[in-house]
Amino acid sequence: MEMEAALTLWKRSTSLRFRYITVLSDGDCKTFNYLCEKKVYGPDIVIKKEECINHISKRLGTALRSTVKDCRAQSISLGGKAHGSLKEATIKKLTTYYQKAILRNKGDVNAMKNSNICYIVA
Repeated sequence: MEMEAALTLWKRSTSLRFRYITVLSDGDCKTFNYLCEKKVYGPDIVIKKEECINHISKRLGTALRSTVKDCRAQSISLGGKAHGSLKEATIKKLTTYYQKAILRNKGDVNAMKNSNICYIVA
C-alpha cells in the first residue's frame, strides 16, 4: 500500500511541474526499488535514496541488543555486571557515538568509517 501511495504521489507531481528526486528512507527499500522500477519520470531521471540517521543508529542498537540476547541464550556472557560487558548503557553510548560520527563526517565516507572504528576500538 505504501508503494502504491508513493507512486500515486510521484505521478501526480508531474501535473504540477514538480519532481521528487530523493527518497528519505527508514531502511526499508521496497518503495524506493518500486519507484525506480516504474521509472515515474522516464529513464533519464535517477531517483536517489537517503537514509535517516536516527533509523541507522536505532538499527545498530537493535542489532547489539539482539546479539546480547542470543549470546545469553547460548550461555555466553556479553551483558552483565562485569567490566567491559555490553550493558544497555554501553549500547546507548555506542549508538550515540555512531550517530555523531556519521553527522560529523557527512560527505566523507572514509572519515566516517575511521571515526566509527575508533569509537568501537577505544
